[in-house]
Amino acid sequence: MIQTTLRCAKCGSAALRKNGTSEGKAKYLCTACRHQAVFAPAAPRKAAQYAQVEKLLLERVSQRAIVRLTGVARMTVAKLAKKSADPSPELSVAAPAERAGTG
Repeated sequence: MIQTTLRCAKCGSAALRKNGTSEGKAKYLCTACRHQAVFAPAAPRKAAQYAQVEKLLLERVSQRAIVRLTGVARMTVAKLAKKSADPSPELSVAAPAERAGTG
């Protein structure tokens, strides 16, 4: 079973307790600093980061600069670069057909 540890955004403490709900999502209260927040899942945030990484890769920004700008791990940037560099089979078949028609 995977267990995630929530941390307070204000003080970084792991001493949180549930404190009601807001729009169907659990609210948490930090017992150390009394900060209250609704924690958003990481999936949408990561999807936005990966989209930004792919955009920067298209602009030919270096991988190390992308790591500094986005906070994504270098190996993840390298994986996404390799994934975006693979030519799709549809494009490789369409290119020779276009050349044959123009000549």
